[in-house]
Amino acid sequence: MNLTKVLLILLALLPVRLWAAEILVISSYHPANLWDQSYSASLKEHLRGDHHISHFYMDTKRQPRQELDQIAERAMNAYRRIKPDLVVLGDDNAINALARRIATEGTPVVFLGMNENPRHKGLVGHPNITGVLERPLLKRNISEMSQLMGGIDKALVLFDKSEVSRTAIEDEFRSQAEQRVGHTQVNSQQIDDYQRWQEIVLTSRQRGYGALFIGLYHTLVDEQGAHVSEQQVIEWTNQHSPVPLFSFWEFSVGKGRAIGGLVLNGHAQGEKAAELVNAILAGTSPSALSPRAALRGEYVFSRGELARWQLHLPPRWQSKAQWHD
Repeated sequence: MNLTKVLLILLALLPVRLWAAEILVISSYHPANLWDQSYSASLKEHLRGDHHISHFYMDTKRQPRQELDQIAERAMNAYRRIKPDLVVLGDDNAINALARRIATEGTPVVFLGMNENPRHKGLVGHPNITGVLERPLLKRNISEMSQLMGGIDKALVLFDKSEVSRTAIEDEFRSQAEQRVGHTQVNSQQIDDYQRWQEIVLTSRQRGYGALFIGLYHTLVDEQGAHVSEQQVIEWTNQHSPVPLFSFWEFSVGKGRAIGGLVLNGHAQGEKAAELVNAILAGTSPSALSPRAALRGEYVFSRGELARWQLHLPPRWQSKAQWHD
C-alpha cells in the first residue's frame, strides 16, 4: 500500500470536524444581560478548537410579547445568512421559537438555560438537538437562608410574569401561592407592573415577612407600559426593601443588589453546553447526548450586604462560598 492510500485511510478515521467551526449563539436576552455575559464567556472558555462565534440577541425580555414571531424571523434570517455549523440557543424564548426550525434545516442545536421540560417540547431524542437544563433551587435556597438568619417565619418570593418565571414557580412550588418550606411559610407572587412590585416590597415587613427572595424581574413595565430595566429594578429593591433581600440567580448578587444565596449561574450553563458542542464537533450525534442539568447551585454572597444586615455565614459554608462585591 502506497503512502497516499495510508494517509487517506488515516484521515477517514479521524473526526469529521477538524477545521474551525462557525458557531452561532442566539440569545433570548441582550448583550448587557449579566446571565448572557456569564454563559457566553464560559462557553468560549471551554470550547476546544479555534472556532468562530457569532451572536444574535433576540432581546425578548424588553420587547412586547406580540413581537416575538417577528423577532424569531430576524433570528432565522441571521442563521441563514451566517450558515453556521452549529447553533447554541440561550434560554426558553429562543429555544421554543427556534430549536426545531433550525434542527429541521439540518444544523445541530445545543440549547442552554431551559426551564421547561424539553420532553414536552419534543426535544428529547431529536436527532439534531440536545442541551442543558436550568433548575433553580427555590425551596432549598429558602431553607438554607432560613438557617443563615436563625429562622424565617414568613418569606416572600417575587418573580415577574414571564413564561420562564411561571415555569420555575410551577416546577418548584406546583403553582401554589402559599406553602410551607421547612419552618417557613412562603408566599410566591408574579408581578408584571413595576409600581405594584414597589408597593409589595415596601409593605413586606408590615405584612409579616422576614425576608424577600427575588427571582426574575426582567419583564416589568411602568404605568405607560414601557419596559423597566433590570438594573433599575434590582437597585431600587435593594435600597427600599425593609427586610433582607436574597436571590435565586447569581446575576442578582452584589453590593447594592441581593445578599446572595444558593444560586444558579450562567458559567455552569456555558461550561456544560461547551462539553456538548465539543462532542458534536468531534463527530457525536446530538441524539446520543441526552439533555442534562448543569451544576446544582453555588453559595454566592456579597460581604457588603451581609454586613449591612448583620448576618454571618455558618462556618460550614465558609470554605465553599464565593464573593461578589
